[in-house]
Amino acid sequence: MKERDYIVVGGGVSGLLSALALGKEGEDVLLLEKEDYLGGVCRSYKVDGYQVDTGPHMITRVAQGPLKYLIDRYFDIIPNFMPHGKYYVVLNNRVKPFPWNMRDWVSFDLLPQTDRIYLMRTLFSISYMFNKGEDLSKKSVAEFIGNGLSEPTTRFLNCMSYFMTGAPMDKTPVERFVDAEHYKSQSKGLLDKIYNILMKEGAQDQVYPKGGIQSIITSINASIPQKKVELRTGEEVVAINPTEKTIESSSGEYRYKTLIYSGFTSDLPKLTENKLPEEYTKSLSKLHKINALTLWLGLDTKIFKREGSEIWVDSDPYTWAVPVSNYDPNLSPKGKQLVGFAFSLPPGFNEKKEKERSLEAIYEMNPKIERNVDIIHYQMLIPEKAVWTIDTLFANVKTPVEGIYLVGTDTERRSMGITRASYSVNTLLSTLRQDKRL
Repeated sequence: MKERDYIVVGGGVSGLLSALALGKEGEDVLLLEKEDYLGGVCRSYKVDGYQVDTGPHMITRVAQGPLKYLIDRYFDIIPNFMPHGKYYVVLNNRVKPFPWNMRDWVSFDLLPQTDRIYLMRTLFSISYMFNKGEDLSKKSVAEFIGNGLSEPTTRFLNCMSYFMTGAPMDKTPVERFVDAEHYKSQSKGLLDKIYNILMKEGAQDQVYPKGGIQSIITSINASIPQKKVELRTGEEVVAINPTEKTIESSSGEYRYKTLIYSGFTSDLPKLTENKLPEEYTKSLSKLHKINALTLWLGLDTKIFKREGSEIWVDSDPYTWAVPVSNYDPNLSPKGKQLVGFAFSLPPGFNEKKEKERSLEAIYEMNPKIERNVDIIHYQMLIPEKAVWTIDTLFANVKTPVEGIYLVGTDTERRSMGITRASYSVNTLLSTLRQDKRL
């Protein structure tokens, strides 16, 4: 049985980025993916002439964030990114750009003036506490804001909490609303840091990849050194033996020096046959997945004409509408439009009911859409491997078991999506260097 320097379990974006980086660092890598495709929830495919992504994706912090670091260091082929534009809020049957900073809040009259003044004061207080190093990860938005706000304002904050963490405002940590990692490194003093959080445009470095989200996976695969990295699909890992440092898969057995596990961390105890420390296993049980529904509509005319996406606070359930073919017309047939609508799903959801409810919400918000539907396509997804709530204890990339490391969005709470995964990969690489494995 040949021993590999590294075995990566899981071929989603976290696993692929890890395999790419390790291969470029000269390591012998085997990646095992149980599906017959790579990318996980970061891929695209065709539906009746349209190219849909696995859920709407916008990539943040491309100017100097974690993905930019990986691209500069390891990518041979660079994806082509298109600026996202603005986020528009639909509230009380009116539309306005999202108020990213204190200046915008002054004119954001979708909410009552008294609420805006209160929220501006609260935002300044939060920003000051955040930059003084106070722990805001265990205090909920609802607890910090308190009572007394109007119904539209409460609905707006609850909507934003769901889309930023997958949880309502009574479970969403305050820290998520001041997740300004990329600004902190640019600022020198405390006042500079507060100014950056309160006055900078929050969507200025958000992009959509031309060619769809599949272009990210295509760039990774094209950059992987084939002589150093072997990718195997259709091969499910069914057991991990930490003592013998072996893996049993649906096709055979492998020996590793270092194991990188990018699947659901909460599944690790089962794969290791409960050979993990009891306290560690107990902590992993606190990781809860985000369940989401995406409804893709192909429209026979261009209905969404703004440059950017829309947050529908008025709809039930809350909706994020992303007209992806505005960024790349090739994603839909000529003269048509492709729009992704994303919804968070409640605990114990009924799939059929939620599909019906989401489509009804879209038609109610914009009746013109129903008259111009060309295709309807549903996706039930897990866009993040862990909901970031005040009760969540994220896993560390380094496990208590020698030789086993984790990577993925349940090991990292900063940002979301591909950016969150990229933060995790960078932390993994740093940890491996510290442990002299890389």
